[in-house]
Amino acid sequence: MYQTYRDRRHSLRYDIKIPLVFCPANTPISSGHSAESVNVSSGGTYFITRHPVFVGLPVQLLLRMPRRVSGRLPSERVYGGRVTHVQQGVSRGALSGVGVEFFHWEARPAA
Repeated sequence: MYQTYRDRRHSLRYDIKIPLVFCPANTPISSGHSAESVNVSSGGTYFITRHPVFVGLPVQLLLRMPRRVSGRLPSERVYGGRVTHVQQGVSRGALSGVGVEFFHWEARPAA
């Protein structure tokens, strides 16, 4: 069962672990870093990573958004957005929690 809640962003968030790849916006997604979402909404996601990022960084993420979140059939998409917050030390080691707001998406380009 998925846990859902509304937060200050007024978007329904789902506690769903979705594998994703992220990188700076001007970098090929094929050079991105693997991560897994902690929660996701139609407007953004929160994930944990060891890779350094900073607030305001334009990023792109490759992920398969579930139908219950997007309202569309699941498919791999590349989301463009920006890092809205970084929470240092969320776990042992050098892990950071990263919040990303989505601005747009496009179908994953053919390889």
